[in-house]
Amino acid sequence: MKDIHGQAIVDYYQGKAYSPLMLHTSYGSSEEMPVEVFFREEEDLSVLDLLALIECKGKVLDLGAGAGVHSLILASRGFDVYALENSPGCVEVMKQSGVGQVISEDYRTHRGKYDTVLMLMNGLGLAGELAGVKPLLERCMKLLKKGGQILVDSSDIGYLYELSIPKPEGYYGEISFQYEYKGEKGDWFDWVYVDQDTLARIVAEMGLTVEILHTDESDQYLARITKR
Repeated sequence: MKDIHGQAIVDYYQGKAYSPLMLHTSYGSSEEMPVEVFFREEEDLSVLDLLALIECKGKVLDLGAGAGVHSLILASRGFDVYALENSPGCVEVMKQSGVGQVISEDYRTHRGKYDTVLMLMNGLGLAGELAGVKPLLERCMKLLKKGGQILVDSSDIGYLYELSIPKPEGYYGEISFQYEYKGEKGDWFDWVYVDQDTLARIVAEMGLTVEILHTDESDQYLARITKR
């Protein structure tokens, strides 16, 4: 896949002339993706993000690390943190910005053992579709040491369909995105937002335990998933 958002992140980090990163969606009009969200300072993080960082323990895998916002903060707090990302642009920025342990790899092929697997910025979306949530969580569980935890966020996007937008035929949290930057479009990719009840059902079917640590006013939530 073309690394459209990664190039936008590189250009922003290097201070090049501003060009908007556009996000086309399967559910409505296009919108601008604010690239600065990938470069937030600790004081700019949401309550959910801050709580997730507080709940981290031991050796941490920041899965889907982006430009390394969370990895940098965890490292500054003394954590042994590894930032895993398959976007070449994001990997380049992390190496330049001082993220110490960067892994350029797809999570599905990664091998390692961690006390915490951290997936933020709607981390469950990496599953692509609802059917992919179990395989994603299974893979993450294999990356955990005994007594380890997954910290992940997602949200209930049911509110979108209260605004005259027709619901999709399948699970309503399944949508598709496409990035556009400087006139170049990337491939469409699938993304899933999982409501709390659906996540609880999936986790129970897997014999795991889920604890909802925080829910904000937009129905975005932080969950901790562990073995029973």
